[in-house]
Amino acid sequence: GKPYLSLSTRYQLTSQRLRITRGLFGRSLEEVDLVRVRETKVTQNLGERSFNLGDVLVFTSDPETPEYVLENVRDPMEVRETLRAAYLAEQKRRGLRYREES
Repeated sequence: GKPYLSLSTRYQLTSQRLRITRGLFGRSLEEVDLVRVRETKVTQNLGERSFNLGDVLVFTSDPETPEYVLENVRDPMEVRETLRAAYLAEQKRRGLRYREES
């Protein structure tokens, strides 16, 4: 998907990872393995809700980058559900189960 209010950030979901590409002239690429995703949340303010925009927060088990924010995406609830289905499918494919650390 492409964030609605930004020309320089692009999000791509594959069957195994989430790619975040930033930059118009220079470019940086971050990849999140879906097996590391633990939870997702959506945040929207009133103005964003009226335009069906919002941020999708992605929480991972990576200690260096435990949280990613997909900013200003269209239909954030649908994006969250698509992402959730993808990470659950990848975890199932690899035979992994999430367990709470105490």
